Amino acid sequence: MLKAKRKPGPLARAPKKSSKKAARLDSQEDSAAEEHSDLEQSSPSTDDGFDEPKSTSAKNTSIVHKAKTNKFKQRDESKNVKPPTLEEMKELRDTQNLFHSNLFKLQVKEMLEELQLKPKYTEFIESWLESFTVFTRQLKDGLLDRTHLEVPLNLPQAPTSFVFSKPTREPYLIGAAAMGTLLGPKIVMDVALEMPKESLHKDDYVNLRYDQKRALYLTYVAERMMESPTYSQDKFTFNYYANNPLKPILELTPVAKQVTKHLQVRLFITAPLSSFKPGRFVPWNNNIRPAFYGDEWDEEEPLPPTQHYNANVLFDLTLSENQAHIEQIFKGRRNFQDGLLLLKVWLRQRELDIGFTGFSSHILAAFIVYLNSQRILHQSSSSYQVARTVWNQLANSDWTKGITLAPALIQKKEELTKFSEHYDVCFMDVTGQLNLCANVPLSIYQRIREESKLAVDLLNDMKLNSFPLIFMQKCPLYSRVDNILKITNYSCINQMLLLHSQPRLKYDYARYGYPQLLHILTELLKKGLGERVHSIIPLERATTAWPVEHKAPVIGKHIQLGLILHPEHAYEVLNKGPAANEDPEGAAEFRRFWGEKSNLRRFQDGSITEAVVWGTAQDSPAKKRLIVRQIVLHLLEHHLQLDSKDVQYIAAELDQVYKLSPWFKVKKLKTKLPLDQDTDAEAVSPHVIRCYDELAQQLHGLNELPLEIVSISGTSPVFRYCEPEPVLPQARIVENHILASQVQRIIIQLGQSGKWPNELAALRALKTAFLIEIGEKLEAQCHLQWRMTAEGLLVVKHGYCFLIELAHNKELALLKQEVTERGITTYVDNPASRLLERQHYILPKVSGALHSLHQTHSAFGPTVLLAKRWLATQLLDDGLWPDMVTELLVAHLYQQRCAPQPIAAPQTGFIRFLQLLAHSDFNGELFLLNFNNSWQEQQIADLEHSYRGERQSYPPLAVATSYDMQHAGRLWTSDQSPSQRVLGHVTRLAKHALEIIETSLMSQDLRFVRPAQLFRASNEGYDLVIQIKPDLVPNSLSYDLGSPFVSFGQPNFNLPRAGLNYLARIVTQLRSAYSDFAAFFYNPHGGKELAIVWRPPTEFAPKPFKVTELQACSPCENGKVQVVKETLIEDFKLLLKDFYLRIATPEELRREQREHQQPKRYFNAKETKEESGPKPKKQKTLKDAEQKAPPKKKVLVKSKSLKALK
Repeated sequence: MLKAKRKPGPLARAPKKSSKKAARLDSQEDSAAEEHSDLEQSSPSTDDGFDEPKSTSAKNTSIVHKAKTNKFKQRDESKNVKPPTLEEMKELRDTQNLFHSNLFKLQVKEMLEELQLKPKYTEFIESWLESFTVFTRQLKDGLLDRTHLEVPLNLPQAPTSFVFSKPTREPYLIGAAAMGTLLGPKIVMDVALEMPKESLHKDDYVNLRYDQKRALYLTYVAERMMESPTYSQDKFTFNYYANNPLKPILELTPVAKQVTKHLQVRLFITAPLSSFKPGRFVPWNNNIRPAFYGDEWDEEEPLPPTQHYNANVLFDLTLSENQAHIEQIFKGRRNFQDGLLLLKVWLRQRELDIGFTGFSSHILAAFIVYLNSQRILHQSSSSYQVARTVWNQLANSDWTKGITLAPALIQKKEELTKFSEHYDVCFMDVTGQLNLCANVPLSIYQRIREESKLAVDLLNDMKLNSFPLIFMQKCPLYSRVDNILKITNYSCINQMLLLHSQPRLKYDYARYGYPQLLHILTELLKKGLGERVHSIIPLERATTAWPVEHKAPVIGKHIQLGLILHPEHAYEVLNKGPAANEDPEGAAEFRRFWGEKSNLRRFQDGSITEAVVWGTAQDSPAKKRLIVRQIVLHLLEHHLQLDSKDVQYIAAELDQVYKLSPWFKVKKLKTKLPLDQDTDAEAVSPHVIRCYDELAQQLHGLNELPLEIVSISGTSPVFRYCEPEPVLPQARIVENHILASQVQRIIIQLGQSGKWPNELAALRALKTAFLIEIGEKLEAQCHLQWRMTAEGLLVVKHGYCFLIELAHNKELALLKQEVTERGITTYVDNPASRLLERQHYILPKVSGALHSLHQTHSAFGPTVLLAKRWLATQLLDDGLWPDMVTELLVAHLYQQRCAPQPIAAPQTGFIRFLQLLAHSDFNGELFLLNFNNSWQEQQIADLEHSYRGERQSYPPLAVATSYDMQHAGRLWTSDQSPSQRVLGHVTRLAKHALEIIETSLMSQDLRFVRPAQLFRASNEGYDLVIQIKPDLVPNSLSYDLGSPFVSFGQPNFNLPRAGLNYLARIVTQLRSAYSDFAAFFYNPHGGKELAIVWRPPTEFAPKPFKVTELQACSPCENGKVQVVKETLIEDFKLLLKDFYLRIATPEELRREQREHQQPKRYFNAKETKEESGPKPKKQKTLKDAEQKAPPKKKVLVKSKSLKALK
């Protein structure tokens, strides 16, 4: 998020009431002097919609040099403050009417200043265009029959000889370079070179002849440029514009020092509009004959239209006219240019402008021109108004019926309607012939509309700063979809195109495979998924440039589709068809579509219909999330003959990490609950919640308690579906102790009473007595076993262990109570009171809110499970990164309107969580969770103002909920948990994980990432590893992906004493004593190693002797003391006592692993046995010789090869 730089400016000056002029005149004059001094140094206005006042004339600057006089001295009332100028009044009015706050306006203004092109680039573009113009004038006509370059076009027939004609028109800038809207970081300058009319024949519009000549013309120009000394040192490559194999362009990277690696030139070859007759390229005409591809066609049938190919040619023919029209509107209008820059940033962050189906920024520029022609945008509109109006119009307009830039005299409404019938989206250009959105599918256009509506809603939301959400937050398209379908098998692609692509599609797209595949798959999946899917979006990556000497690559032989699911319908287990007796034709069509999956079924309402069943209502949520996968794979196999092994469907691959460990056998549990071996943490949570509800009813029903139980709240993560380890009913009492792997906390509150003591110790003793009374009554009335501990009352019910704590307001007040030196009693917050308030009063409310959030968004809980498991496997425990922070950050994702549709898949939610960690500005962003909209706008504004003004008083990561207003931003985190170093470490880990995910997702060769690649920490970067005895630390019940340091060992599922975690307790002691010298890391989910990283060497350098700084120090020379690492290691051993197995470095552990993992020589051993079989006597003599030899002496038995050397 951009930081706002506040400067004193004209907005500080406001008209004063005449009755107060005399008393404030002097201070006003001083402030006016400061304002004038600032205005003298201000830069001229950029006319970006945020107008700044012009600097005043020299005669008014004399006020600056006047000496200050007494503030209370009476002044002449005739001297008045200068009234604000028109520019100041306009700016003030715009700020009040258009923006939420001055901060948003400053952020937009600063971003636009940063986006402005540096003068060196502008000068280079002008000089390069001049030199290229001189170069084109020197070109000569000639025959292109041979070239050492490859023609960048793949055609069934080899290109014939081509006569090159010198261009008659000078090259000119197109696109952003012509409109002044170039955008970094890599600046792309587009240049058009028009092919003369003489190079074309009147019949070149058919059978790709124009495209052949265009590619040959481009090849000839590229070859001459490489021969020219002006460009001989530059890098030349070919590429496809917008992933279109019929649109090769030349990409040139200059070697000039001032723009090296930051600027690229793209050369487009065009043709004049008059090259062909206007009617040749209307959408209903055919310009690619079936015979061109060797197909036969019935002469009586009309030829299929080739509207997309026609639009492809028209793009070149109309480029000059469209560019001139757009440039005429944008030239000299800085507000339009900056508005387009804002829109381009917004579009690029969402990756909706990539590939063959992309919604390019050229369409947005044309739409601004369209809105200006419709008088919706005006010349005086600011850049912010331009962007907002475009979003608003995109969200509320419908381009499927067609809009046009052409005047009404050129293109009538009837003709526009006829054009729109041939395309999904129709936006006609200024000539009335080209559809600018010819290749944009309906799904991408609908996504643009949804993103536009979201942008407008964010701007209208007064409770948040929408700037980072709209402009700064990177939103890759793969993170906006729930499931991904990936088909990359070359033979399968060819099979689909050969058997299932219609001839009209082949001719329409000139045999380009990608749009044909997109049409086949989307039509099939839309029909089969119906309401289960919201939209199906193509996921594309821009093609890679290739050297001009290489052959043009074949593209479009793979496809990726992203599915955005409807959470309400996606997981339904039944597809119900028509009744066989009422609609026999519909029932037959239903059976034909679904194949063997369709069966005739009778339902409870008496109807008998065709239906397809994908599961049962009792299936776990994880199984139901795979229903869409089942449907897609069945449709592909039934209709397109694609086997599941040839298709990669990415959904729920990472859910494995919170499944039950296969080493733990459920059948050994003595329980009546229906538990399967393949269950997971999410599926077992409802069992715990139902058991808790029964216990709460029993507590409310206890008789003869001294005080009535008012409320009971569960605060453990399992009650909000956020416990990553499966909670199984295995708690039991052994030798008067309760053994349980996990304990669930319950907070109860009692009715009011004035008899509670006024001393803290006495109150806590009475609380303990009350809990004992509750335990005795639970045992007597409900037959439940219980034990009393220092933390509370432990109760075992149905194999689950619960810890009951008693909350009372008086305890909190006594903790805060302090007596001053004067004997005055005050109440001050302290760490102990904050901890008690969080555990007993705030956490129950937050836990209930998170439980409700999971009921609304079923993917919330599993997303938290993935996030917690990832952080734990990166050796980050609750002491370094609190678990509650993870839950609140994920809740922030689900509450924040950062996407048009809610997250339906936990895997997608986890990817967005990684993006949050990787790209958030933790130093400048306060994470607010406004549960139930409890916060008012003014409260949020005050809190954000306090956060920005007093940033040093807040922890490095500040999280606030609407239930902790008094401690907002300081309750859930602290300066050490997480610390600034841990935040940086987590950010780097998240970025690396995102790189792995994105590479595997968007690569056409790689399969999706395996869980072990993400959920296993690196073993590099640590100085020491302390191995804990395996039998003293129980393994995690969740799926274990292994340790980063040692290989798998025998699992240990022994139950510890309830509520005791020895490893966590020891690590806490180590951190409290030695955190100044070392950092300690371990996996809280069953990790058996403690990794240590030493602090920087300066901490271990000799230092002067001081009594207060002698911890872990040893004396050294010159009377100084020094911290010795060996001494610290001995201290670690003393604290760990019999708990540790050994201490080693990661290098030693890696070396041992390599030695243990050497492959066994199985075949060699087998050969030895075979050789020893027929010679028993020799073996016996060898045995005798070994017995006679001295026991300590080792005998080297030489092999035959060694003996042969003698």
